[in-house]
Amino acid sequence: MRHRLEIILLALPLLAIRLAASSPEEAARELAQRVVPELAGQLSFEPISPDSSGNDVFEIESRGGKVVLRGDTGVAMASALNRYLEEFCGCEISWDCGNQLAVPDKAPAVPHRIRVVSPHRFRYAYNYCTHGYTMAWWDWPEWEHELDFLALKGVNLALVIEGQERVWIDALGESGYPDEAVRAWLCLPAHQPWQYMSNMEGYGGPLSRSLVAKRAALGRNIVARMRELGIEPVLQGYYGIIPSDFKARFPGALVHGQGGWNGMARPDMLDPLDPRFAALASAFYRAEAALYGGISGYFAADPFHEGGSTGGIDLAACGRSIQGAMTLANPRSTWVLQAWQQNPRQAMVDALDKSRLLVLDLFCESREGWRERDQFGHTPWLWCTIHNFGGNVGLSGNLDLLRVRPVAALREAGPGKGQMSGIGALMEGSGTQPLLWEMFLGNAWRDAAPDPDAWLADYGRRRYGGDSPQALRALRILQRTVYGPGVSGFPVNSVVCARPTLDPYPKGDFWGTTKPFYDTTLLVSAWRSLLDAAPACGASDGYRYDLADVGRQVMADLFARYHQAILRAYERRDPQAVAELGQRALGLLRDLDALLSTRREFLLGVWLSDARSFGATDDERDRCERDARELLTTWIRQETDTVDYANREWAGLVGTFYLPRWQTWFDGLQSAAVSGSAVDVATLRHRIIDGDHAWTIRHGSFVVEPRGSTVALSRQLYAKYFADASDPSPQADFGL
Repeated sequence: MRHRLEIILLALPLLAIRLAASSPEEAARELAQRVVPELAGQLSFEPISPDSSGNDVFEIESRGGKVVLRGDTGVAMASALNRYLEEFCGCEISWDCGNQLAVPDKAPAVPHRIRVVSPHRFRYAYNYCTHGYTMAWWDWPEWEHELDFLALKGVNLALVIEGQERVWIDALGESGYPDEAVRAWLCLPAHQPWQYMSNMEGYGGPLSRSLVAKRAALGRNIVARMRELGIEPVLQGYYGIIPSDFKARFPGALVHGQGGWNGMARPDMLDPLDPRFAALASAFYRAEAALYGGISGYFAADPFHEGGSTGGIDLAACGRSIQGAMTLANPRSTWVLQAWQQNPRQAMVDALDKSRLLVLDLFCESREGWRERDQFGHTPWLWCTIHNFGGNVGLSGNLDLLRVRPVAALREAGPGKGQMSGIGALMEGSGTQPLLWEMFLGNAWRDAAPDPDAWLADYGRRRYGGDSPQALRALRILQRTVYGPGVSGFPVNSVVCARPTLDPYPKGDFWGTTKPFYDTTLLVSAWRSLLDAAPACGASDGYRYDLADVGRQVMADLFARYHQAILRAYERRDPQAVAELGQRALGLLRDLDALLSTRREFLLGVWLSDARSFGATDDERDRCERDARELLTTWIRQETDTVDYANREWAGLVGTFYLPRWQTWFDGLQSAAVSGSAVDVATLRHRIIDGDHAWTIRHGSFVVEPRGSTVALSRQLYAKYFADASDPSPQADFGL
């Protein structure tokens, strides 16, 4: 009882923010007041019936001096608002990459009624990993902003894991588990998604009661707002994961060890045919309904994600038992599964009621699993894109693929032709690549691919606040370079964020590449064109974000070329060139850190400050900060292939983590060049690894608000690095 009282008390500040909207139209009105308060009084929201197809619909028209926005759900009304802002007000709202919301004083009239029907039943958001790499430390203000964005772009189904700690504590508590034992088994927020995918357990803990209560209150508010807007929450489903001492507590239990994952022990799995499974699943769903104010209609559950052991498990019976428990909790429930590697196991899927399954084909920009697997045995599925891995910020992606592939899939396998039921944005990290996400999310309300040139010109007008030939030229350069057809499904990482090696393109993570697939000198021209557009576009926050982002990419590309020149100088044993180029490269990193400091989106300090805010004591604040630092760098405390997986060029991270690595490396190369001997790579590597891990346990003050002018500093850095970045020679020595 005491723990439930803690939840209530900690929830009160959040619940006091507002009373629940009484209707979808009221929810949409409140959203408009938050997003465009200047226009909100000139807008009217009205409900309409769904389209005859059963899909969502919105309408826009002028009537009686107001702009009337209609929809069958709050999401549809919000999407009508987004369409109105784009088409009639020339605005652009991005996924946390700067907006352009210069609305006119008087709402422009709509000359004739517009009616739009979504071709998709579902428009989905989030990979489990998004909740670690992006949202681990968000509180209500960030979530309220995020849910507004999802509704504006038409998302009507989204994964929520915040608050699940309370569910596990209550469910396992019914089996006799002490509260403290479960809190010790659960991971801290940054690593928690991987526990729910059965990849790891107990990392960073134990969790305090206050952290559990804060997350529970947050999760409840997230789900409540989603339901007001008409976004269906996808909550965790129970599929058998248990603490490692379950067998010791219940000797008769049929438990399957699941081995390891990237150097960590996976949670054990209780066989779904064990009588305890049904009881534990029932307790789990009761606890979930109690926390979130009602049972969900959608449950996410991914047994054997990225490995695990199926030995001794009857997959068909396993699947039937998991789905059966969901059905007992909610007879109309749908099981949501991620199609990734071997999952979902087809032998399991084929034994289930497929009308109550939904498969997320995660990585369609690289490999369309629905084609290779006969639409997962004719199971409803969504065309999804991950695009971003680990929150990496490098500019990279296939814009045209996101324009045409979802539409092609709809025509081939949509209603009446197959099992395609919608689209999904399943990035691991959001807050990057606004151009790509605007193109992809546009598919929520269209069934035909737009003309690429006209679309890009319109996007530029909206994002930058008007027509600018220079800005459009920059976008067209991006369209044929970093966003051109040459990119693979996996984005290109930055050499800046890689542990140094003698490879000219050291990897930022174990599976990626840091070798550009485009002419890097062309990107310098894009940076120049954006700078030339400053007088016309500088008032747009979206413009300033793009200016910083393109400049960041140019500087990252140049750093890689500096490194290659340094390696050539070392090979010819020229210590003076190594020293001078090394200082130039390190100076670039300092300048890059300063440029990134002009944008809040690129501040490490925000990430760490938010993490510390979840701690109730100094010790817990320190543990939350360590959890946050590790995820971005070493990933965990031991050496595994996951190091640098979540690399990102952020102010503070570049200056205090990546720069010292490169300082150590360049010093080692120079010493070897002076002595005429081969560099001791092993010793330098160990020194760098030790420095990496030491960084994760430090505590320091980093800025949490941007500093300086993006435009002014970009001009200075462009002038400073133009000549080197524009040198087309692959063997450039940069004047040395």
